[in-house]
Amino acid sequence: MPVSKKPRGVLRVGSVPYLNARVLVWGLERHPECRLEFHPPSELARRLAAGRLDVALVSSIEFFRRPGYRIVPGFSIAAREEMWSIRLFRRVPLTRLRRVALDPASETTNALARIVLAERFHVAPRFVTLKSGEDPARRRDLDGWVLIGDAALRFRAPGCRALDLVGAWRELTGKPFVFALWLARDGVDLRGLERRLRQARDDGLRHAKQIARAECAGVGLTPARAHRYVTRVVHYGLGPEEWAGLARFQEYLVRLGLLARGRKGVGKFKGKRPKEKGRRRGGDVTFSFVL
Repeated sequence: MPVSKKPRGVLRVGSVPYLNARVLVWGLERHPECRLEFHPPSELARRLAAGRLDVALVSSIEFFRRPGYRIVPGFSIAAREEMWSIRLFRRVPLTRLRRVALDPASETTNALARIVLAERFHVAPRFVTLKSGEDPARRRDLDGWVLIGDAALRFRAPGCRALDLVGAWRELTGKPFVFALWLARDGVDLRGLERRLRQARDDGLRHAKQIARAECAGVGLTPARAHRYVTRVVHYGLGPEEWAGLARFQEYLVRLGLLARGRKGVGKFKGKRPKEKGRRRGGDVTFSFVL
């Protein structure tokens, strides 16, 4: 696959097209030194690996699988207690799951589902993979299925119950779960990128109500619920707790045979502890980050 050309000094940046990333990329599409494009997580991983992107908001599992990537410090898409857009929907009790479909868009979420079912609930269903765009509710052969992103937020089906995979992970480990990281290819000049990404995130949080109003109808949430989702449910920092969650994720990946032994680990956290300070101003919640 040919590597796409780019103007000198312009970074090719990729992001997921979901509501949970809108805060992180606020204004980047207008930045003269960034060329922003949107793809599902699996496609972002392919484009980054092929050299068609310089930096991308990629599923965290890719960091363990590919030794040539660098983490842009201080950023993630993570969750501490729950994640409304990462769920396992089921028709039967968890103990009766026999056939579960995985979402082709995200290897990280699929791995999380395998870990939670095996280690938290001690069930071992057969896993199959949905086709892109397939409606799992129409398949009568499935006991459950994983959905991510805006599709999970929108999904409604009579007779189905939802398992919040982050809640189950928290019960299992006591740690947050990190779904995505800004990963850069080795050799990419990242001067100024961290500052740009921090500005985008902080501006996105300041415009959280605007994002919520613009996106809520498309994901089946009220403006208030969408605002809560992007400011309280989703977390955007990468501190020692998130780092510890990544380390536990790697341990379980190896234990379940989803990652080869001997792969690089996250090591010790070397950054400063992030502080998310919410303060109310005229009914809005604004945030400041110290990284």
